[in-house]
Amino acid sequence: MGMKRVCVAAVCGVVFAALTWAQEVIVCRSCGREGKPGATVCAHCGTALPKPHQEQAPTPPPPPVVDADAEIVRAAVAVVQRNLGQARELEQQQPAVALSYYQNALAVMRLVPAKTLPAGTGEAILAGNERMMQELLRGRVPCRKCNGTGKYQIDLGKVNPQAGVNMKAVEGVSCPACRGQGSFVGFRDVSKVKMSILQGRQEFERRQMVAGEVRVGRALLPAELDARLSNRQRALVMTGMPIPCGACQLTGRQACTACKATGWQKCDYDGCDNGVMKPPRQATRSRQAKRLNEEQLIKCPKCGGMGEIVCAACKGYGSVSCKECDGSGQAKRCQRCTGTGIAPCSKCKGTGEMKGKPCPECKGETVTLCTACRGEGAVAR
Repeated sequence: MGMKRVCVAAVCGVVFAALTWAQEVIVCRSCGREGKPGATVCAHCGTALPKPHQEQAPTPPPPPVVDADAEIVRAAVAVVQRNLGQARELEQQQPAVALSYYQNALAVMRLVPAKTLPAGTGEAILAGNERMMQELLRGRVPCRKCNGTGKYQIDLGKVNPQAGVNMKAVEGVSCPACRGQGSFVGFRDVSKVKMSILQGRQEFERRQMVAGEVRVGRALLPAELDARLSNRQRALVMTGMPIPCGACQLTGRQACTACKATGWQKCDYDGCDNGVMKPPRQATRSRQAKRLNEEQLIKCPKCGGMGEIVCAACKGYGSVSCKECDGSGQAKRCQRCTGTGIAPCSKCKGTGEMKGKPCPECKGETVTLCTACRGEGAVAR
């Protein structure tokens, strides 16, 4: 019976201590009296009071580790897919603007590892880029013989020289040069193609800058992606965007100087006078009697009476391969960085450190953008 009382008293003491601890009431362990709030010793017996319980704030979980390279890849993939979609929407109405979107996607795609993009994305971008360039360069060129009518032309002036040149279309007879179509597939006027590409580039830049994107060389990227790029990654994007040749502006062609971009030259056949053969000179000066219709016009066998022949230099296209870039359409590669766009840091000599700290110029990357080409890998003249 006595043991039970002792156990009950012990349990009550533990419960009392737990309640007082939970209510933050300080009780002296010596005399059992309650201490005053904030007191460190008992006011009755002078014994040191226990310290009040202080709940510790929960320790916050450590911040998640962010993989910077993975974030760059995700952002680059989003840019590539967005540019591809915009290019496809503009192909029919604005091929020059679509060309700039395809080129931008090609540049940003260099940040994305292989097999990261959906299957067929890279091939679609390459094919679209080539398709838009051919769409701008080549097209239907009006036939010179029929002036685009598709009908056979007869010069009434050759029947009546006093009437002068008087071309008239013959109904029901097709032009032998274009077979009645009035045009044929050829190269468009180079000057107009260059202007179209430049205007498309300006429209592309206007759209992207309105969307808040910033320049990285000739490419345009979201500002948050640009802030994460290292010097090497920045050079990858900049060298992926083609720098246009100063002479041909990506077309790879220039106007033919032999025919002044017309595609035709004056007939050089011996005896041809504006498409009509000159009559041979008589050996004697004696006048001979002629019948009324004896003098007939004889067409030149080389030009067929046109007085012009296809230019031998440009094959009638009016343009030839650009001599400045050998037809590539792009500026020549930078000789200092050999086209990579980067060079060893001149401040830290490529070590990445200065006095035991990261180099302030290259941020410890050991390389900076090439100062000759500004990281673009080519120098346009």
